[in-house]
Amino acid sequence: MVDASLNLLLNSLPVATRRQCLDAAEKIDFRFAEEIATQGDRARYVYFPASAVCSLTLGIRSGDKAECAIVGAEGVIGVSLVGGAPLNAFTAVVQVGGSGYRIPLARFDELMHEHRALHDAMLAYAGYALNVVGRSVACNSYHAIVERLARWLLAMHDRVERDELALTHDMLSQMLTATRPRVSLAAAKLRALRIIDYRRRMMRILDRKRLEQMSCECYEANRRHLRLLPWAGA
Repeated sequence: MVDASLNLLLNSLPVATRRQCLDAAEKIDFRFAEEIATQGDRARYVYFPASAVCSLTLGIRSGDKAECAIVGAEGVIGVSLVGGAPLNAFTAVVQVGGSGYRIPLARFDELMHEHRALHDAMLAYAGYALNVVGRSVACNSYHAIVERLARWLLAMHDRVERDELALTHDMLSQMLTATRPRVSLAAAKLRALRIIDYRRRMMRILDRKRLEQMSCECYEANRRHLRLLPWAGA
């Protein structure tokens, strides 16, 4: 049996339900920059990150992509598949490598029908995820790039629980739906205020409290909604 102690959703399930999920699960390594699910492709698995963190992005014909959500140990990748067409709604890219679990979609669908607790947990998470995706649209449309950068860094910091993040400005430009020069200017402003520092492929948070002050209200709104989930309320 694999150890799901680091995925909060799985770990919150009743013992019998968790045991059956673990029996169906495979423990895997999420590798940095790996695309574990591709938008529009037929889905094969539902993923539960543990120490890994992933971004869900949505692409358009031009090739441009926008991040819609960040998923770490609090959640699941594949909630949009539950009860619907077995096609990936988003591309899931690993932002922070680490461990996690995957369950074949067909078996997971069976487990959902067999265990009310799992069904209810997935519905609860779906509600949270819908809020996050919707808010990301408003945030990217109306909030300043510095506010959005602060919000994104805080969301990642919550999930990795360390001050240094492996990032590039090119990666951030895709995640924040902004050009690289705009992201570089925003990062430079935060560095000038000694809130963050960065070097090649690495960004360090120096002052978490001031970073929260620089963020738009979306960070706190998402965190407040996350705390409504039974397994993430602490």
